[in-house]
Amino acid sequence: MAQKMEFRLHVKGPEASHDFVLPLGQAILGREPSSEVLLAYPLVSRKHARFTCTESTCEIVDLGSANGTTVDGVKLTPDVPSSLSDGSVITIGPFEILVEAVETPAAVEMPAAVKTPEVVEKTAPEAPVAKQAKAPAKPVSEKPIVKKAAKPAEEKGSGQSAAPPPPIPPKAVEKIVPPEDSKTPPGLGTHSLRLLNYLPGIYHTDFMSRFLALFESILIPIEWNVDHFDMYLDPGTAPLGFLPWLANWYTIIFDSTWSESQRRTLLKEAHQIYARRGTRWALSRVLEIYLGKKPEISEFTLEKEPFTFIVKLSMSKEDVNQELVEAIIDSSKPAHTTYRLTFS
Repeated sequence: MAQKMEFRLHVKGPEASHDFVLPLGQAILGREPSSEVLLAYPLVSRKHARFTCTESTCEIVDLGSANGTTVDGVKLTPDVPSSLSDGSVITIGPFEILVEAVETPAAVEMPAAVKTPEVVEKTAPEAPVAKQAKAPAKPVSEKPIVKKAAKPAEEKGSGQSAAPPPPIPPKAVEKIVPPEDSKTPPGLGTHSLRLLNYLPGIYHTDFMSRFLALFESILIPIEWNVDHFDMYLDPGTAPLGFLPWLANWYTIIFDSTWSESQRRTLLKEAHQIYARRGTRWALSRVLEIYLGKKPEISEFTLEKEPFTFIVKLSMSKEDVNQELVEAIIDSSKPAHTTYRLTFS
């Protein structure tokens, strides 16, 4: 029969260290409040990794985290399980997690021979004791037989010891929550998180830890911006104030009539629209993003007016700003053409 194992995690984090036991089955590690193993830290994804433990094995799977998971110095491939053993070291951001596999004692069943004295004491000894004392025997209920049965087994030295106590159930998974400070931004602390580790132990004092935290409060946010700068280049995730910089790539100037969703949509499709600029499709798509309705564009319908096309909008003239619509058409149409704008 395979020996049952219990997998424990010893977590060393920026603020404190924590020890807890992994339960059987699956446990999610991340910074989301509903995670079984909660690491409330910006470098930890909402659902960073998943543990899957049985009575003899334990695996970890990276769930496509932003900053990755490392086991024994090897970075895990997302969605590919990796086996854990006694002494494995997991690195997630500033957290170092040591895995410990401990053998759990199996539950021992009480032997039948230990239970035999209890039956003998209930029946045989009662009659002889009553005759020798020549006095009314006390009711059996006054002195429970269960208590008397435990002593003879030990006093007679029969070589049989009492059954060991049942194993202690594993602890519940503790949620790792670094201490919160309402005055400290998320991800930073009043004590040093990294710089103190580069100094000899003699400098590991409370004053030096707080002193270095001042510099980290400036340097760490800059590193966050550099590490996640790709989010600034995506129109879907860039801050609203950063959109004019992205629009400058295409010499687009948004006025106040453009909503945030319209600006982000146009910037997402700008590489396709500008590749076909001057065509009917490009003009139609720009007007559709701005007006919310697809216009009807007709070409070669006016024989007396060459290079003229008609733009028909399925809305009333009062519902749109005609000057702004004409400015959009002028910037998107071929330079040698003219047009007529109609409303329905």
